[in-house]
Amino acid sequence: MDRMDFVQGVVRTKVIEKRLLSKAQIDRMVDAKDIDEVFRMLNETEYSNGIANISRSEDYEKILSEELKRVYKLMREIAKEDQIVVDLLALKYDYHNLKVLLKEKILNTDLSQNYIPIGTIDIQKLKNDFLTDNYEEIKKEFREALETAIKDYDETNDPQRIDIVLDKIYFSHLYKMAKSTGIELFIEYVEDSIDFINVKTLIRIKKQNKDINFLEDVLLPNGKIDKNDIVLSLNDSIDIIINKFKNYRISEELKKGLESYQETNHLSDFEKYMDDYLMELNKRSKNIIFGPEPIFSYIIAKETEIKVLRIIMVSKLNDLSPEDIRERLRDLYV
Repeated sequence: MDRMDFVQGVVRTKVIEKRLLSKAQIDRMVDAKDIDEVFRMLNETEYSNGIANISRSEDYEKILSEELKRVYKLMREIAKEDQIVVDLLALKYDYHNLKVLLKEKILNTDLSQNYIPIGTIDIQKLKNDFLTDNYEEIKKEFREALETAIKDYDETNDPQRIDIVLDKIYFSHLYKMAKSTGIELFIEYVEDSIDFINVKTLIRIKKQNKDINFLEDVLLPNGKIDKNDIVLSLNDSIDIIINKFKNYRISEELKKGLESYQETNHLSDFEKYMDDYLMELNKRSKNIIFGPEPIFSYIIAKETEIKVLRIIMVSKLNDLSPEDIRERLRDLYV
C-alpha cells in the first residue's frame, strides 16, 4: 500500500471532515425541547436531504441509515483502487447480513428489512446464490463462514449459536485483512476491539453464571490479552481483573469501564469507554497527510456521529433529561 496514492483522497477527506457535527451542535441538540427541534437543527447540516424524505419523527432511523449509505458510497469513490480501507469497516455489515440470511432460512421467516446494504457483497445476489445452493458463486470466505455456521446449527439445533460462530469468523477475517495492509492503526484498532469485546464477554458471562467451557467457546482470537488469562479470570473480582490486565494498550479505559460497570451494573457504561478509546485511537489520523488512515478514521467518526444522533433521538422520544442523555453520549472525532 503506497502512502502517496492517498494524497488526493486525504485532501478530499479533510474537506468533508469540516462538515462533521461539532460538540456545540450536539450540545444544542441534547438541550432541545423535543425531537422536532433536533430535526430543525439537523436541517442545517448534511442530514437535510434525509429529513426531507420522512413525514414522522418516529422514522428517524431512515435518516440515519440513508446517511450511512451515502458516507460509504462517497468514501468508496475517494478510496479508488484501495477499497480495502473501506472494506475493513464495511465487513461487519457483510457478517450481519450472513446472520440474517441464515436466520431467515432456519426460522422460515422474511427478515428482509433487517439487511444492511453497505457491505462488500451484493445482498440480493448472495441471497439468490444461497437459496439456490449455488455456493460456488459465493466469495470463498463467506461461503466457508456459511458452511461452518450451518454445520454448527445441524449439530446443536441452536439458532442463537449463529451469532457466536459468525462473530468469531468475522473477527478472524477482519484481523487477517488488517494485517495484510501493514497499517499500524488498522491492526491496533482490530486487536484493541477484540480485547475490549473479550473482557466485556467475560463480565457478561460472570453476570449470567455460565461456565468456563462456554467462555472458552465464545472468546475471540487475535487480541493482545491472552485468551487463557481471560478464561482464568472467570471467578475473579472486578478489582482483580483490573489489576490483572493493567499492562495493555487499553488498560486505562478498561479500568474506567470496569469501575463504571461496578457502580451501575450496566454493560452499556463499559461499552461507552470502549467506544471512546477507539475514537481516541483514530484521532491520530488528523495529523496524517500521506496514507489511508484519514479515510478509515472519517468513516469511524461518521458512524460514531450517527450513533450519537440515534441516542439523542431515542432519548427525546422517551422524554429523557439532557443530563441522562449526556451520560450516554460517545466522544466525537472533532
